[in-house]
Amino acid sequence: MEGLNEIKSLENMQVSFLRLAGNSLIIYLNCQPGEKDSGASVWLEPTWHFRNAKEVITGSRQAQTEDTMEHEAISHKLGSMALKRIRCVTIESGSNDITIELDDGLSIKTFVSDPTDEESWNVKYHERKIKIIGNPMKITKHSY
Repeated sequence: MEGLNEIKSLENMQVSFLRLAGNSLIIYLNCQPGEKDSGASVWLEPTWHFRNAKEVITGSRQAQTEDTMEHEAISHKLGSMALKRIRCVTIESGSNDITIELDDGLSIKTFVSDPTDEESWNVKYHERKIKIIGNPMKITKHSY
């Protein structure tokens, strides 16, 4: 699978910052927004959900709100990922869904809602200028 080694290199990175962009989620690892020479960022397109060991905490459908206070409340829930380390990253065979397991039993996972989507998620490695794009059909690696 193209880009699998790079995807596994996310393991042990720390969540530095999170941004909810509509109902897409950007997770910054070992960097802050705008930093172009270090760390990585993971962009999860809808559909995704965030959970702890017991239950789903929130997801992209709930984040599909135009109410500012609701959006802030969802961002606050996602904030519990901050400063957590990635323990494991897996790609599901057949769907290319990505699961990111974090400290304290937290995890975030994409799931296919449209098998023809061009992009379900992407990972950018800022220092190496590599972008890995996952969709239900394939995973591709690009320079940027």
